[in-house]
Amino acid sequence: MKKIGEFFEKKRMDHKFKNAGTGAKLTDSKQQPSTSHEARPVTPRATPSSSSQMAGQAALSRLDPGPATSRPASASIKAQAKAELAQEQEQAASSADDMAYSRRTSSTVPKCGDNQSRLLVSSVHFWCRCSRRLKRAELESHLQECLLMQLAEDPPSAAATMVYTLNKDKEKVKVGVDTICKYLDNVCLHPTEEKYHKIRASNKAFQERVSPLVGAEEFLQAAGFERRILPHEESETDFFVLGEELAKDTDRLFALKEVLKSGAPFRPTLDRDMRVYHPSRRAAHFELPDDFYSLKPEEIKREQQARTEAVERSMMLRTKAMREADTQKALRWYRYALIRVRFPDGILLQGTFHARDELGTLKEFIRSQLCNSWQPFILTDPGNTKLTNDDAMLAALNLAPAAVVNFSWDAAVMSDIAAAGQGAMRTTYLKPEAMRQLQPL
Repeated sequence: MKKIGEFFEKKRMDHKFKNAGTGAKLTDSKQQPSTSHEARPVTPRATPSSSSQMAGQAALSRLDPGPATSRPASASIKAQAKAELAQEQEQAASSADDMAYSRRTSSTVPKCGDNQSRLLVSSVHFWCRCSRRLKRAELESHLQECLLMQLAEDPPSAAATMVYTLNKDKEKVKVGVDTICKYLDNVCLHPTEEKYHKIRASNKAFQERVSPLVGAEEFLQAAGFERRILPHEESETDFFVLGEELAKDTDRLFALKEVLKSGAPFRPTLDRDMRVYHPSRRAAHFELPDDFYSLKPEEIKREQQARTEAVERSMMLRTKAMREADTQKALRWYRYALIRVRFPDGILLQGTFHARDELGTLKEFIRSQLCNSWQPFILTDPGNTKLTNDDAMLAALNLAPAAVVNFSWDAAVMSDIAAAGQGAMRTTYLKPEAMRQLQPL
């Protein structure tokens, strides 16, 4: 073991010395490079351009004007050099403007940072009916737990809600619900025929349409079907069997059918996660978690590039079909929208919304935080376009996954107030309880 240890120690020291460089003797007159990297070759100085040479001659002529005969040529050189200088300054200014524009547009592109501590919104949260605040990742399992607990109180309604809430494919839900309703219709139309009181679990239609649905079996049990093993074709198999007395109660079965058909998914309430910020130059800077996107992390980078290209496309004339295609793409990409409302005093009000929420929902949120909630106001998007269609979705208005909108009072109403002699509007826009949450961005 000692020899093996010495062997690996020798290998380690050899590797260390190899990486340390070539070294040098103290008696050497020339200093050797201290690293293993070779010295970079000295690049020969480039020949000055014709414009640089002319500018240099102009500078020399200012120091030594020379004889009177050379002054006309000197003046010509000086004029050309001045023109070259003006052109270079113009190009530099244009480059600076382009860089500033690039920074403005890139700052509006939301980024999904790897460092969660840097995110202003760490996650999207919801409120359940049990008054519990949950992260999106915790939501599905918690809802299933809550609905299972409600089965003891109201089994048919709880089971119907499970079917609509815990199954994502709406088309499959519709087919499954229609199939269960058909079973109930058969019993109601033939209450005394025993064959309609039984549903074979291995039946192909049942296996494809009903069995995969979460909550379907719970609803059948709530309707009175019991799971039993009965003989079938020289063997035994599972059946859902409705008792004879329950089969005769057709009014109850019709009522259960209506409960299932009129069921609806339970929608937890999205937590607005309201925040109020001091005026900041970082108002248009966003870093969002993956919850906001319907994309995979590697697709988000490609989407950011698409957002940059969208800024360039906005400078072109676009047809209605092209705009509608962009809207549908935005609805597929984004789940939520983080909106900041900038008031004239620079204060920022922030809230989280569904990407499919309508503009009217955003306005209701803003109005709920205003001191003068009755006062009409106007919102404009980052391009200074008025947002007037309250029925338009936030994603369709290019406000998802994040955007800053500007707030202002309606000028016409303000002039009427001034004409009526009611004085100027208060300078504080938000309610005191909202302003108490003021924090730096």
